Amino acid sequence: MEIAKQTAQKATKYWNNIFFPNMQMTVIRKSFEQFPQTRKLEFRTSCDVGKLDIKGYMKSVYNVDVPKVNTLNVQGRVKRQGTKRAFRQKDWKKAIITVDPSDVQSLKR
Repeated sequence: MEIAKQTAQKATKYWNNIFFPNMQMTVIRKSFEQFPQTRKLEFRTSCDVGKLDIKGYMKSVYNVDVPKVNTLNVQGRVKRQGTKRAFRQKDWKKAIITVDPSDVQSLKR
């Protein structure tokens, strides 16, 4: 019984250090082209992602320090198909991060 407890404690310590992101962040292309002048990148994320989540995601996945994060919520557009049928796209959040240009060299293809 004691061995099982020790093994469980070691396993929980190990698994607490692994970061599994459960969110999608897509770079908006026009911001990447303007990056050398502005030092800002824009991402499209889901509405339930916060600023601290974005900082943690960038640090753990890309190893990039993010000093500043700005976010804004964008409503989904209403699209029409034909004359009567209309539907609404999903809402999303725009995240604007400011980073050092030397950190982003590894992100280029």
